[in-house]
Amino acid sequence: MNGQVWGGAAVSTTARRIAAAFAGLVLGLGPTSPAVASDDAAFDKQWNLTRIGAPAAWARSTGSGVLVGIVDTGVDLDHEDLVGRVAAHTSCVGSEGDPAKCSGIAQDDYGHGTHVSGTVAANRDNGLGIAGVAPDARLVVAKTFDSSGTANPQDVLAGIRWVVDHGAKVVNLSLGDLLFVTTATFGTDLSEGVDYAWSHGAIPVVSSGNDDLFGVGIGSSEYGDLDAIIVGATGPDDRVAGYSSPTGNAKWAIVAPGGSAEGDEAEDVYSTDWEEGSPSHYRYRAGTSMATPHVVGVVALLLAQGYGQQAAVDRVLETVDTTVSCGPNSPTCRGRLDAARAVGAG
Repeated sequence: MNGQVWGGAAVSTTARRIAAAFAGLVLGLGPTSPAVASDDAAFDKQWNLTRIGAPAAWARSTGSGVLVGIVDTGVDLDHEDLVGRVAAHTSCVGSEGDPAKCSGIAQDDYGHGTHVSGTVAANRDNGLGIAGVAPDARLVVAKTFDSSGTANPQDVLAGIRWVVDHGAKVVNLSLGDLLFVTTATFGTDLSEGVDYAWSHGAIPVVSSGNDDLFGVGIGSSEYGDLDAIIVGATGPDDRVAGYSSPTGNAKWAIVAPGGSAEGDEAEDVYSTDWEEGSPSHYRYRAGTSMATPHVVGVVALLLAQGYGQQAAVDRVLETVDTTVSCGPNSPTCRGRLDAARAVGAG
């Protein structure tokens, strides 16, 4: 595990928090300083959380009681930073679109889904690794991609149905840098899954795609009236990443930290990951897939505050940082995600 530990001992962490809380009372400020927001070992690598104001948001909501659907490559069920975060899981690989055929476990063997899961809900203040945007939310995971990162679109549909049927109220669809997205029929298939989720009370959140990350034209900007929040990616400089596909004509569109993918890994998103035999693996990744779980996490924070389905979507969109550009060919995109403003902490 990489990263510098914040505070050498528990007593020093506690002392810092007491001092910060006392200072807040004296000065009339809330205890929302990022410097004491988490004692997780690699929290200093998470520029992405600071950028969206997540530490301040935690003073208002941590996502407690919300089930988040992850439809991806699975999750590392033994990961040290995801202990207690997985409420239910299954594999829909080979289900042929029938959620009743989903069975077994959602153990990740690729890494992508574990990375996404950590960004949403990694444990906070356990002295390990990172913190998730909604650290008290719980995950409902459907494995739909195999060890090569490919899938049958029908299995993805089964996964969406399965997580929704098992209580997920927001569904992470970080599909933009998983290779099967190049299939010509995926747009139609995705619409069917999104419609199912929305009509059953869940909020789908979909990565816009990565046109240039693999150099093979992955991604699409034709989202139309899809009942989903479409998410593009920004780097630590708040500029839209070069690989991020336009959000096009999506009716609900936003950008969020996804990393720059320009060679300096510290500018990408650090999160939990899978490596065979290692329950403590973390790594940097970049992509609109990494941006999407930030939005999912903030939706979970809002749902925990009592927002309804449409109200949560509206709140995310109306509280963005409008000074951040969404880039070209994204006329309906509102701006960059702001967790603190969304929950009323900023």
